[in-house]
Amino acid sequence: MNNIWEKHIPVLLEELVNSIKTNNLKENTIVDCTLWMAWHAIEIMKKLQNWDIFIGFDADSINLELAKKRIIQELKENNIEYCFINSKEDKNKNKINIILINSNFSNIKEELEERHIEKITGVYYDLGLSSLHLDEAERWFSFMKNGPLDMRLDKTRWKTAAQIINWYTAAELREIFIKYWEEPWSNKIAHQIVDIRKQKKFETTHDLANIIQWPVKVKARIFQAIRIEVNQELSVLEKSLKDAIGILESNWIIFVISFHSLEDRITKQILKKETKDCICSDMICSCQHIKSLKLLNKKPILPSSEEISKNSRSRSAKARVAQKL
Repeated sequence: MNNIWEKHIPVLLEELVNSIKTNNLKENTIVDCTLWMAWHAIEIMKKLQNWDIFIGFDADSINLELAKKRIIQELKENNIEYCFINSKEDKNKNKINIILINSNFSNIKEELEERHIEKITGVYYDLGLSSLHLDEAERWFSFMKNGPLDMRLDKTRWKTAAQIINWYTAAELREIFIKYWEEPWSNKIAHQIVDIRKQKKFETTHDLANIIQWPVKVKARIFQAIRIEVNQELSVLEKSLKDAIGILESNWIIFVISFHSLEDRITKQILKKETKDCICSDMICSCQHIKSLKLLNKKPILPSSEEISKNSRSRSAKARVAQKL
């Protein structure tokens, strides 16, 4: 099990952990919207005190179970008293309270309300895939190994990568390749997919990867565009960020790590919008928008050269941080 956990190196770990503040004089409620294997979460939990609440979201039920095992092991080794609870009503005042939620982070507001949690004191996102998803063929994301053409983070969703490849028209495929990556070969690849599936449906990652006879970076962009479409990653991110800002208490922090330019653009636009008093174009303001955030970094936080040398996957990471007013 340890070998599985060690495959992934958390990105911007120190920057994230130092940014998420806690207050010893009040109850802290921290939300990890992308739990993965709890790499960031474990370090955050070490900062918490008895009666605090930690909440972790993961749409992938397999990841969630693995993360739970790691949390149990790590907290035991660090002699930290904890308990898993289902709702704030079950809270134990003598231990750190942990709520693990098998749901997409787009449901943050609804899931927390269901558990009688109306406000939080910190929230963060790590929007990159874990190394488990990228390295293990059975995890359906990588073209480097052969596996089912699935790509769903949430297995309850009906639409798989195979269904997109086998059902979308050439125009629809071209649109997602351009929309999510501005891939210059989009039109040719889309028509090639449609021609080949007339003879045989696409079922595995290699079925798709083998028709893309261009550099590895082109394959990577095509696979990422399909994954974004399968999981509707940009629309769920937009909803989640807006809801998270709404339930974040004054003076507390939202921290977002992104790896894709479109994710970073959405994050930047939403955070920037919430720093303005007026967002309409009227001569006299009619929008009644009230700013709710203060940016803590005008430019994104980037990994150090030392971190990049240790973990090449960190090179595209960008973090944006804001404080609720």
